[in-house]
Amino acid sequence: MATSNSNSSKWEYDVFLSFRGADTRFGFTDHLYSAFSREGIHTFRDANEIDIGEEIGPECLQGIENSRFSIVILSKGYASSPWCLDELVHILRCRKEGHGVWPVFYDIDPSDVEEQKGSFEKAFAEHEKSFKDDMDKVEKWRDALREVAYLKGLDLRRHLDGHEAENIDYIVKEISVRLDRTILRVAIHPVGIDSRAKEVISLLDDESIDVRIVGIIGMGGIGKTTLAKEVYNLVFKRFEGSCFLENVRQQIISNGIAYLQRQLLSDILKRKHEKIYNVDGGSKVIKERLRCKRVFIVLDDIEDKQEELDKILGNLDWLYPGSRVIITTRIKNLLQPSKLYRQYEVKELNGSDSLQLLSLHAFNKRCPDESYMNSASGIVSYAGGNPLALTVLGSDLCGQNIDVWNNRLEKLKVISPEGTHSILKISYDSLDAAEKSIFLDIACFFIGYKKDYVMSILDGCGFFPIDGINTLTRRCLVEVGANNKFLMHDLVREMGREIVRRECFVDPGERSRLWNKEDVIELLTDRTGTKAVEGLVLSLQGSKSSFNTKAFKKMKRLRLLQLNFVCLTGNYEYISNKLRWLCWSEFPLKAIPDDLTLEHLIVLDMRYSSLQQFSEEVKSLKKLKFLYLSHSHKLIETPNFEGFPSLEKLKLKDCISLVKVHDSIGLLSHLQFLNLQDCVDLKNLPGSICALSSLKKLNVSGCSKLEELPEHLGSLQSLVLLLADETAISTLPETIGDLKNLEKLSLHGCRLIFSPSKCPPTRRGLPASLLELDLGHCNLSDDMIPSDLQGLPLLQNLKLCRNNFTSLPASIGSLPKLTKLWLNECKSLQCIPELQSSLQLLHAKDCLSLETINLKNFWGEGTLELDGCPKLKAIEGYFNLESLGIEIVEKYLGTCGLFTEDSLPSIKVHVINNLTRAVTISPLQVPSLTICTL
Repeated sequence: MATSNSNSSKWEYDVFLSFRGADTRFGFTDHLYSAFSREGIHTFRDANEIDIGEEIGPECLQGIENSRFSIVILSKGYASSPWCLDELVHILRCRKEGHGVWPVFYDIDPSDVEEQKGSFEKAFAEHEKSFKDDMDKVEKWRDALREVAYLKGLDLRRHLDGHEAENIDYIVKEISVRLDRTILRVAIHPVGIDSRAKEVISLLDDESIDVRIVGIIGMGGIGKTTLAKEVYNLVFKRFEGSCFLENVRQQIISNGIAYLQRQLLSDILKRKHEKIYNVDGGSKVIKERLRCKRVFIVLDDIEDKQEELDKILGNLDWLYPGSRVIITTRIKNLLQPSKLYRQYEVKELNGSDSLQLLSLHAFNKRCPDESYMNSASGIVSYAGGNPLALTVLGSDLCGQNIDVWNNRLEKLKVISPEGTHSILKISYDSLDAAEKSIFLDIACFFIGYKKDYVMSILDGCGFFPIDGINTLTRRCLVEVGANNKFLMHDLVREMGREIVRRECFVDPGERSRLWNKEDVIELLTDRTGTKAVEGLVLSLQGSKSSFNTKAFKKMKRLRLLQLNFVCLTGNYEYISNKLRWLCWSEFPLKAIPDDLTLEHLIVLDMRYSSLQQFSEEVKSLKKLKFLYLSHSHKLIETPNFEGFPSLEKLKLKDCISLVKVHDSIGLLSHLQFLNLQDCVDLKNLPGSICALSSLKKLNVSGCSKLEELPEHLGSLQSLVLLLADETAISTLPETIGDLKNLEKLSLHGCRLIFSPSKCPPTRRGLPASLLELDLGHCNLSDDMIPSDLQGLPLLQNLKLCRNNFTSLPASIGSLPKLTKLWLNECKSLQCIPELQSSLQLLHAKDCLSLETINLKNFWGEGTLELDGCPKLKAIEGYFNLESLGIEIVEKYLGTCGLFTEDSLPSIKVHVINNLTRAVTISPLQVPSLTICTL
């Protein structure tokens, strides 16, 4: 029986690959294996497939047993190999004990496998000759192929139009989801990481039930974070919950400790957590929610024990036995050494690994050509074994000729001996002027900001950011993270900021960019700013500080300005008319001053402002692309948008006094995103909104007084997402079906009302493009549920929770791509019809009247929740809950009263202690019901 989460360390591998080497070893399988490796998915692949006729070896059998999942790549030659067929028999035997199996049909039709036609027929003709004295073996092979063909698999010829690379990406993503894991991206070329990771894991001492804390220490750029990510990827699946908090020091500065506490709870509990505003309260919640879980937590870049470690995790006495914590830091003995706290110091790479890392980034191979060897070896000696320096140097020299290499080596010989900063600066010096400006802007102001937001600002500054960002990312000076936000290694960021500081050590007013609070306060107080200043940020939350606008008089080239929680007095004419970015949280005035010139502005971000309305004088914002006014509780109406022709994103969330959206909004031909969520006083939307030809996302959820959507909503041909939860909308416009690109429609909590003469929204014809539909808590009864759902062929996620219908139409089983069905708290629902085999999740919790379910096509990799269904009597059809754990049976079937020991004698008594009612399973198509843990 498979282990529960708490004992998941049984698994040595994530995936076992079963394949016919002659067909796919050097093509599809090799690419898939490499993709798994890049994502940190530990994969068993037999490197020495033995000849036909030899028996499968014990290593392969162990590899299957020690893997959580098998991917069976069924190719034309698969059945010709007794080795492959023996693997398959063993894989399916393990499947009965919780081992996941996913068949992939490579260049063959699934029916050829099931019916053993074509190349499979020929293969078995040979086997019957070769194994005529052991026909039982041959029959086992045939049965195994029939069984695996019947599983839900992936037909590569038909899926994603047969594109192999896209299918590999899809498989990796699906396996990551099924393994319930989020793989952290480690280095592109993780040279020397394996041995170090094993050493750290040994310090974690997985066998001990005590709490263990390991500090990974070392200089900047030495690879502490990379090592921590590798260790995390290798061991986090052994724990009941895990979290990697990256760049803690910078996150505290940017977002505060409460933000990190929320992220910690969200990652470990696997759900969005309630808001935490008070740090002490957050520590208490963490202790209460996690004290009974065996967790693995990584805190990356900790520098101050009291302010960072203690406030995030408290004094660590609450950690459940067996929990593990890793801290990366530049400080030795951050905690006092003890039996619970161990340190691992990351040393420089040796010469061989250093040369390999440089070469991989420069030439994409492990060793340079002979002609480059001398220069490469010289550069390696100056990099001092620092992985970051080697990565940046190699990336910078990629594609360069030998003369450039020699020149770079000469520069390294003459730089002052100031360590990695000076080495990194050589790569900075090779940038052109625009690229240098982009790099410094990101290093000083925009780390953690969304790429499109920053790119628009940089473009407005005339820096040609598409080419510039491409150059910076290629040279490993900037990274774009998985959430499309800009990232930068802290050592690279420090190098960039040091470049700015060196512009003038003594006088901050002579520097191009100012981010240090003390420097900025001094400059504004003494009015020492000069035309050298291009960017300035100051955040004074909790302070009442005020400055005179004359402090900005000489800053004529100021492009970037952030003044959060700051008050200014005086005339605004002194502020530069060259502003591209104005970010001013809690802007204190009722209106934007008439003498503040914003004609070149790209972003106006005034969230939490005191604005009541825009004056008529604020007309010409022709270049403005982002207008963020969310949480401005006094704002009554939007501006007249005639002077905003370039606007792309408009955020007005939680503007609770907003009563009017100006009719001119229809002129915004470039608007893509409109967020009006929780504007509780807004009663209607102007009809002109239907002219927004570029609008992709519209959010009016929480607008509790909004009674209807505009009649011609169907004109929004670019709309992809429409959220209207918890509004007063009772009917949908007739044109709703014309939204040809709509993928998500959410009407949760809308009390939909339909007269007999009018059809419910889906009968009216919802867009066939829908992938997700939420009609939960919408007052739907039997006569309001459509009898024909075939008009939604792409629908994947259907939410019908908390409605009043007694049955679902049989046509719900015709949705070919439906993977998730939510029916929680449908208290009148009596039966669930047969559903498609695509279904992976069925939640019908607290359905008090539910009596029967047809699970004929519900296969073992799915999630089933039926807790709180006391009348449930029958599960009809093929009953296969192989992947549902004991703890899930007890928790999610616990009060539905399905089983007695007599009805299912193959289930052990301890599994069914709290399952008291009898159940009819008709017909039972498997010899016994196997229930095992996830």
